[in-house]
Amino acid sequence: MTVNISFFKKELKKWYKENHRSFTWRSTTDPWKILLIETLSQQTQLERANDFYKRFIDRYPTPQKMANDSKKEVLKLWSGLGYNNRAIRLHETSKILAKTSFKELYPNFSVLPGVGSYTNSALLSFAYGKKVIAVDTNIKRIFQRFFKVQEKDIDNFIKKNQNLLLRGFDSRDFNQALMDLGSTVCKSKQPKCFSCPLEENCNKFITENNKNQQKFEGSFRQKRGLVLKILLSREKVTKQMIEEELKLNNEVAGEVLDSLVRDGLIEFSRNKFIVINDN
Repeated sequence: MTVNISFFKKELKKWYKENHRSFTWRSTTDPWKILLIETLSQQTQLERANDFYKRFIDRYPTPQKMANDSKKEVLKLWSGLGYNNRAIRLHETSKILAKTSFKELYPNFSVLPGVGSYTNSALLSFAYGKKVIAVDTNIKRIFQRFFKVQEKDIDNFIKKNQNLLLRGFDSRDFNQALMDLGSTVCKSKQPKCFSCPLEENCNKFITENNKNQQKFEGSFRQKRGLVLKILLSREKVTKQMIEEELKLNNEVAGEVLDSLVRDGLIEFSRNKFIVINDN
């Protein structure tokens, strides 16, 4: 195992030096910028998330700036990215950070809305240089395939070998290298083994993923996005207007609107729906 880990680190480091993706936030240690890109890139291609990051960091260079703006304005800037609940959590987070600094929360940022184990580790690694592995799906997949680890055992494997994997390797570079490798080479489907730097010693333990991802086109999620987009562009909208404009039947329109109300994105006032615009 030790020999394989040494090979793994050596080849990964060499590959990353020549093939890393360049983004402005990759060299920053500003925890707000890191939290922003991590939130934007959840379930989103990194290149696409980067486009939105440029817009957000220009308008909200500090959490205080976002906290002083309304939820509606944050949602408008988010429009088109999908999973709008992330925008709400980010806005709520900015309010907390406007009163409490990252320094006061360190090393546990999980009190912030939407910050789980991965994001907390990403903040520790990228902002504070801590020797931790920011475990996401890309990183798990590479470890599983290379070291031949069952999915049920992967968390224990990483915990057991974290120190050895990171020894002599900057954690920022280690995490970003694996993210880049997983996104461009060791992909979930049709991995490019022929161009992988780890191929020589890889176990190629590639298991089938039987989870069928729902198509976005025509999905409930798409309908939610379309309804919210209409509401963001107008002051007040009736249910009938939604039904007619999007050609939705009464039941579907009701389900979509109810879900947006439950998530705190919109509210019903005077027989019309409006986006919640609190500060």
